[in-house]
Amino acid sequence: MQGFSPKNILVPTDLSENAQKAIEYALSLAKAYGAKLHIYYVITDLQAALGYVPSLPLDKIEASMRQEAENYFEHIKNKILKDFDNFDMHIEVGDAPKKIVEFATNNDIDLIVMGAQGKSALERFVFGSTTEKVLRMSKKPILVVKM
Repeated sequence: MQGFSPKNILVPTDLSENAQKAIEYALSLAKAYGAKLHIYYVITDLQAALGYVPSLPLDKIEASMRQEAENYFEHIKNKILKDFDNFDMHIEVGDAPKKIVEFATNNDIDLIVMGAQGKSALERFVFGSTTEKVLRMSKKPILVVKM
């Protein structure tokens, strides 16, 4: 990839410690290339994932997940990105692999940096590997960071 110089780097996160390490890795690339860093979290659309479940307060669960993401982003901003200001943080609701690929396509992302492992084995079993799905779906270069 001679001449590869990313200007927009996307780091999808699942709010895990491994994802934080991927953010740190992507930050070093962003600094080296003078690129903008986009940190992106997708809240799983529980209604779509689970179907109609009348006894669950899905709106409250989603609001709690959004608050958790905002707290995580605040931590990342204050600890990891404290000396770096060329970044955006985004939270959306939907199917994570589809939303990640859509965001990368619509925002001129040059490189996607993802952790090789997410939060838990159970989530991988239930939802599949987000990284694996993005690798299959995206036409953008993807750097998978093994922790």
